[in-house]
Amino acid sequence: MDGVMGAVDVTAMSEAVALMAATGAVSGLSESAALGVVERMRQRVRAVFGSDTRSVDVLEQAVREPSDEGRMRELTAALAWYAQRDEEFASDLAGWADEYMPAGSVVQNVRAGRDAYAAGRDMTVNQRPDMVE
Repeated sequence: MDGVMGAVDVTAMSEAVALMAATGAVSGLSESAALGVVERMRQRVRAVFGSDTRSVDVLEQAVREPSDEGRMRELTAALAWYAQRDEEFASDLAGWADEYMPAGSVVQNVRAGRDAYAAGRDMTVNQRPDMVE
């Protein structure tokens, strides 16, 4: 997939599509239209996965339990793996991510050995007195 998109782009769009395919959350559409888009998305993914029963199972498990981070990571990895080998599928992922990704869907993970306050784009980290060397 030389020159089409970098590994970071493939991972980002795979994460976006994994989220949409698993949760059914898409933006800019009525509920019935969103359900149709998500089902077509899932069908296309299943078709690309083909006889790879492990990847198909990962998709089905993520749909059943979209809050399971491990399953979402596995689905993201499977989508990225196929996208890196199939330019048409990569183009589909990019189109879905661009057109339907819910606005403002940012995942923020904060791990700190101190007090951390995160809101929107701003983050404040205050060193706790008991942590000072």
